[in-house]
Amino acid sequence: MKAAQITGYRKIEITDVPDLGELKDGEVRFKVDCISVCGSDIHSSFDKVLPEESYPLPPGMPIHEVAGVAIESKDDRYPVGSRAIIIPNYRKPDGSIGTGGAVEYIDQNHERIIKLPDWGDLEDWIMLQHSGTVLYSAKHWGNIFGKRIAVLGQGGIGLSFTMFASKQGAAEVVGIDKHDYRLEKSISLGATKSMKFNNLDDLMKQTEDITNGELFDVVVDASGNKDGFNICLNLLKPQGKFITFSIVTEDMVEFEHSLMLRKNLDIHATQIATTPEPIAEIRELVALAERGWWDPKSLKTHVSDLKDLQNAYEEYADQKNNVIKNVIKFNP
Repeated sequence: MKAAQITGYRKIEITDVPDLGELKDGEVRFKVDCISVCGSDIHSSFDKVLPEESYPLPPGMPIHEVAGVAIESKDDRYPVGSRAIIIPNYRKPDGSIGTGGAVEYIDQNHERIIKLPDWGDLEDWIMLQHSGTVLYSAKHWGNIFGKRIAVLGQGGIGLSFTMFASKQGAAEVVGIDKHDYRLEKSISLGATKSMKFNNLDDLMKQTEDITNGELFDVVVDASGNKDGFNICLNLLKPQGKFITFSIVTEDMVEFEHSLMLRKNLDIHATQIATTPEPIAEIRELVALAERGWWDPKSLKTHVSDLKDLQNAYEEYADQKNNVIKNVIKFNP
């Protein structure tokens, strides 16, 4: 079967890998319809210089946003023809390395399958894997009616936070980014204001103007930048709440420790993948979208063919062509 494989620094190729064996009891085999690039794919693998002996990476890695259609099933909950978001097994139950999601076929069990409605395009529904991880994090900010919220970074994750804050009744939702196209998208998806980031001093001045010097009640770091943590500390009012989702490549991040203590900040590290129920909120968001509360296609800006996957990765890594979320049709 076909698979996408990172074979070197910023180099991805379509290769042939062995076909899957016999389907195990309790599992479902899916034909992958589409995949989508996530910022963590870029930071962890594509745009990260790895030791030469690390290449090629396992087939399909590091893609984890996958949607497909069941073609064989040994689980009555997912008859043939069922549509789903499928979370790949980076590691197998025995601890060995598995595969990522950029593969022609994928086997999975109920614990990592999110069933989708029979209507709508899979290239839209796949966006809910991305936003569903944010729903878990957004639950940590509690009741936000009347609160001022700022979201640092307006990529797909940051925009999802912006949409949740807007829908949940925040008095002010401010998107922060260095790219104008992302700030425009932020306003279109519910931000009441936007701030362009140039440097911290300028950002603090804009913040004081918007909040009348009071700073923000809640700040979210969705920047993917090592400086994001410290920036957020500065934007928060005393006793403010800090939601950090940002994944950075550096092991050590510097921040103003004394400022954090003086403000008595309430800090929440939120990563759904490390929880006992890593897909619970994705299932919740699918149900919300099914009843019309959430638009699955809100973040989708591009659709590409598999032959253009290299270019899709490069555009995402370099933040070119106004890309926010690119869906790749897996059509080898």
